[in-house]
Amino acid sequence: MNNSPTINVLIIAQQLAEGDKLINALRRAGYSVNAEAVRDETFLRERMIAKRWDFVCLFTDADQISPQRLSKVLRELEKDIGCLIIGDGDLPAILQANIPGARIIASLDKLDSAQQASMLTRVVNQELNNLENRRNLRKMGANFKELETRYQSLLASSADAIAYLHNGLHIFANDTYFRLLQNDDKQGLINTSLLDFVDEPDVDRVREFLRQPQFKLTDACVFQLKENHGPSVRVSMQCTPVEYDSESCLQTIIRPATGNARQQLYARELLSRDLVTGVLNEGGLVAEIDKTISDALYGDTHAMVKVLSLVGFEELVAIAGKPAGNLLLADIARITQKLAPAGSHIGRVGASNFAILCREANSEQPLSGIENQLSNAIADLLPAHTSIQIKTGTSAVNELSIDGSNVLARAQRYLNVASLPLAGSSPGKNDATKHMFTRLEDAISNESFVLAFQPIVNLKEDGVERYEVRIRLQEKDHLIYPPSFLELANQSGLGEKIDRWVIAKSLALLQEQADSSLQLTINLTHNSLVSPDFLPWLSESLRDTRVSTDRLILQISELDIVSFEEQVSQFCGRLQELEIALAVTHFGCTLSPFKYLPKEQAKYVKLDRSLLDDIEIDAEKRESLASTVESLHASGILVIAPMIDKIELLPLLWQANLNFVQGNSLQEPSDRMNYSFVQEEEITLSSF
Repeated sequence: MNNSPTINVLIIAQQLAEGDKLINALRRAGYSVNAEAVRDETFLRERMIAKRWDFVCLFTDADQISPQRLSKVLRELEKDIGCLIIGDGDLPAILQANIPGARIIASLDKLDSAQQASMLTRVVNQELNNLENRRNLRKMGANFKELETRYQSLLASSADAIAYLHNGLHIFANDTYFRLLQNDDKQGLINTSLLDFVDEPDVDRVREFLRQPQFKLTDACVFQLKENHGPSVRVSMQCTPVEYDSESCLQTIIRPATGNARQQLYARELLSRDLVTGVLNEGGLVAEIDKTISDALYGDTHAMVKVLSLVGFEELVAIAGKPAGNLLLADIARITQKLAPAGSHIGRVGASNFAILCREANSEQPLSGIENQLSNAIADLLPAHTSIQIKTGTSAVNELSIDGSNVLARAQRYLNVASLPLAGSSPGKNDATKHMFTRLEDAISNESFVLAFQPIVNLKEDGVERYEVRIRLQEKDHLIYPPSFLELANQSGLGEKIDRWVIAKSLALLQEQADSSLQLTINLTHNSLVSPDFLPWLSESLRDTRVSTDRLILQISELDIVSFEEQVSQFCGRLQELEIALAVTHFGCTLSPFKYLPKEQAKYVKLDRSLLDDIEIDAEKRESLASTVESLHASGILVIAPMIDKIELLPLLWQANLNFVQGNSLQEPSDRMNYSFVQEEEITLSSF
């Protein structure tokens, strides 16, 4: 499932087909796109004010809006939006227009070619990163000002005795601190050493404590304060390196030593631990990363965070159960601690991800290859018929890092990007591609693919069990998912062979299960759509297996319809002759989806995820969804809502009059066809 965020794009193009090719290229690179075509300057202003956009794409042959007018609109509205100028138009005039944040991509005339699509997606990725950084910087500036005001107020009113020391001398202290020291001369305390208030026998110990280079959460120094105006007080002090008033200093918190101070600190540390694995939880790890960033700001230190994602863990839990999954997580945490460099911090991030903070990393070398070692170490621990693949993402921790949460998010984002297929890759391009190409050929020869099934549930029960058939590639002790190999298979001409294998296995299942209520939906690659031999082979296979054609649905993507419009039109016509139902997935990802929809042949439409984003909080999107569904129903087409991960969306989908839903909230893909959840789960539509 693609979990990438949706990007909002305004497109200024002379021909809508150009905009659709642009969207197609972005979606093939893994982006979810919500796009609108710009009719004129008035429309541009209205839409820019109505919502937040990530990109404006201007094709140089467009005459709706000139570069000068676009520049003026952006400046007048003070909008920070990435601008892509595509084509070989009047480049001097474009440069003279001085469009804010413009990125010119000349000689981009064939967006359906792998090379140009790859260049486009690299530019888009860079510009999205830049835009996100600018937005985060503005948020941080505003938050910093507010935080500074709140911080000063909290310091002054805190019940804890807090002071800041620079080279051992006080530069700030709050009222509680003055009361604890029984000192009435507030001005006289400034530039006075803390050691002046420490009882003589404890001076050396406090001095050594203040001199240590790093302070841990459990570090505390207990000492006796000098007698001043009353009896001496025994206190516990904790320190943290910070910056105050542009000075590198120590923040000290001094509390009266009551009870068992060591055990209190230990109990506080346990709050930052994950109960299942014993390693740091996400909050504890973020705190350690924040400390590392602080060290990098005040010293020449570097660190690295590496996220280890356990792909297939959810499937393992579904098979082996949650207790077995928790035991495995504990074992993985223990092994990771042994494999990680000394002094590293290990944390559990989310349900099935671990992260390693290596504090002495000037490069990735200390953590290099740890995923392979971990994979080998846990191979014998996995239950039978299960596998886990480990994917990694890394992020540097240095003086440029924002905070711990941002570092973790960046590492996980690189993990997601790294798992996407590389646009334009081809056999022989690199060792990994060569290996995957060889692996695909072997899998086709040896039939080492694996099928998975996910139900498609009718919101008005009709007794038919519907499943979408998915494919996995078996790789020794783990499964490889389609995003890692399907695009390469298409580019290498192996897509049709894979489609034939899936269809042959599906027809065999339908033949074995004579129950006519079972219906399978099979995805086709664009290799099959353009092949003149595919449909004759399918027709012959149906005759041989004697499977009724109404039990089989073939599903194609709107992206392929845009790229191969003429071939798809011929394919759909011939498919209609075979009386096989057609489903179109990713519907709504182009600027004019109804233009590409083969209305006469299509019986089902699976909506693009961008049409369903935020419908629970966005009334305008709910109205747009209902309007789209109504238009499809008017053409006699049934509508499927995919990727439903929140059961709370079902009432809204019911109200929008959708026919079918599909997603992990109902049932995740499985190697078995199990439709029993329909009887086991009761969905309450309380909003009616």
